[in-house]
Amino acid sequence: MLRRFIFFLSIGLLLCLGFFPLEQTLAQGVAVGTRIDLTNRLQLNQGTTGQFAQLFIPDYFTPDSSGQFTLVFHLHSASWAAEDEVYRSATNAILFNIHLGGLSSPYQNYFSDTNRYPAILDTVVAALQQQNILPGATIGRVIMTSFSAGYAGVREILKTDAYYNQISALTLADGLHSSSDPGLMAIQMADFLRFARDARAGEKVMLLTHSSITTSGYQSTTQTANYLIAGLNASRVPDSTVDEIGTRYSRCDTGYFHLKGYLGQTADDHLQHLYGMYIMLGQAVDILDSYTMHLDGEAPQPRLLNLYSYPNPFNTTTTIHYTLAERSLLRCSVYDCLGREIIVLFDGVKTAGEQSLVWSATDHQGRPVSSGLYLYRFQVGEHIETGKLLLLR
Repeated sequence: MLRRFIFFLSIGLLLCLGFFPLEQTLAQGVAVGTRIDLTNRLQLNQGTTGQFAQLFIPDYFTPDSSGQFTLVFHLHSASWAAEDEVYRSATNAILFNIHLGGLSSPYQNYFSDTNRYPAILDTVVAALQQQNILPGATIGRVIMTSFSAGYAGVREILKTDAYYNQISALTLADGLHSSSDPGLMAIQMADFLRFARDARAGEKVMLLTHSSITTSGYQSTTQTANYLIAGLNASRVPDSTVDEIGTRYSRCDTGYFHLKGYLGQTADDHLQHLYGMYIMLGQAVDILDSYTMHLDGEAPQPRLLNLYSYPNPFNTTTTIHYTLAERSLLRCSVYDCLGREIIVLFDGVKTAGEQSLVWSATDHQGRPVSSGLYLYRFQVGEHIETGKLLLLR
């Protein structure tokens, strides 16, 4: 517990010190827009704990003709970091950012009062109306984003069905922990797993990243990620990519659930997940804009159906069968167990209907590959599905 306290205290200090006053665009950030301080309205303690809440309206924001706007509800970060998340992703949304301290317990305690979340939404709308920014506007979809300790607030919010149903997308940046006790872990992870399953079914969007930081006495972000993957009956695909966050070593993509695992065990590695949140937010918005979510109770039509391979295991050739619901841009590739791309079976436009692709156990140069486990990866837009192939020569 001491190790946990010291680590998150250091993160809290990094977030709280040097990032004020709130109404300025600080050197660390690039966002330009209007800021409204909600700290006093929400009766937060800005003193020694550094608590604050703020609205940010990007300078490019354009109101929806329907009178609704997208709200990005962010938990736990410096004001400039949350602003950059929205601004760098070019998301046409208004940001609400709340920071309650360096540890998870303040978020859990604050949002355990089920009246807090709707009160915040009412305060957001009232502030926009009072400032004559969006008179008469209402909140449309809610995208909830969280870094590090903010997950505890998300966990409390998701417990209420009405709030759960309102949230279209959830992104978690290296910040999902739980108890190590199996029974208590199941309780604490229940609504996250529910959200993940709904994302896999196309009802929600869920994206998360995790580092390789180990923990003692509670589950790390790697362990909670594995819990979700197991609960989805899915699997990780080996990866070897360097991006804005760091070195990625694995990923899991099924439906609208997307998880990326990264190396790195330092506080700086942890913070890189915050600085890269704009990538996840942009992806979440792209999915929401590109696909019809059934938030009104009507199920969306999946673009990719009935994906399977036969024979499997195989010794010379296997056929991968799939069905496209509509004419789509499709990419299918095969990877070895180290995450190296072996061959691209197809990359282009396919018409709707039942289709198949044949792999003759060769690489992109036509050379036979050795026996072993391989993974095929189908991507249609942002939707990705994977499967396993066992070659036995």
